[in-house]
Amino acid sequence: MRMEDLDLPRVHPGSAPQILDELKWMGIDWDEGAGVGGASSPYLQSGRNDLYAAALALLETKGLIFSCICSRRDIRMAASAPHEKTPIYPGTCRYRKHDPHQQPVAWRYRVSNEIISFDDNITGAVSQNVGSEVGDFVLRRKDGLYAYQLAVVVDDALMGITDVVRGMDLIDSTPRQILLYRALDTVGPEFWHVPLMRDSDGRRMSKRFNSFTIERFRAGGGSARQLVGELAASIGLIEPGVSLTPRDLLSLHDIDTFRQCLTAASDEIVSGI
Repeated sequence: MRMEDLDLPRVHPGSAPQILDELKWMGIDWDEGAGVGGASSPYLQSGRNDLYAAALALLETKGLIFSCICSRRDIRMAASAPHEKTPIYPGTCRYRKHDPHQQPVAWRYRVSNEIISFDDNITGAVSQNVGSEVGDFVLRRKDGLYAYQLAVVVDDALMGITDVVRGMDLIDSTPRQILLYRALDTVGPEFWHVPLMRDSDGRRMSKRFNSFTIERFRAGGGSARQLVGELAASIGLIEPGVSLTPRDLLSLHDIDTFRQCLTAASDEIVSGI
């Protein structure tokens, strides 16, 4: 159980204990991590900056990163397609000589023009030319905060993570992470990008839209067994109306059944709660 709290300005006090409490309430436990301990501590990413700094230094010795003084406005103005939501970094600082006294700077990974491919356990074959579709991406921001892309790669490698199961909205970040696994001389995990759950209006479930939460479900008298049953039924693992625990669910199906149900669920799951 790793708490990914890198972006400290956006972390709400008390949110981590609430997450742990809700998972335990649902019957989900873990063998290592927050509240349990283990060989890979600390389990708060905000306490692992020394590890990310060491990885960044290694990449610098390999000539794979460069400092960048560009602002977001600079990138939007210089990008070839400024109307895009996330414009591709145009390489402005790629060959600029680094001035160690010039602050603040971001650090970007120097992307080569190659296609990165991988087989996702849900979506199948995925390919992306990171150079032309993303460009040189940030590993450490100007404010000193390390980027998600670097932190998860370092942590997954050090913690021996074998499988990453996450939302379909993060599938485009995987080729960047594969580049970093290779650059840091480590083997990456298997990936499972699952369909997103949406509300009855078809919107992605989010605090922004006041989507239904576990907290509200509990306050309304709902049981953990009922919630697990609703979630399992939403992808066809069980019939609607059945209540059970996560361990009950594991005893009914193997990993191939989960794969088949998630693959059949297309790119979204509508919440029935």
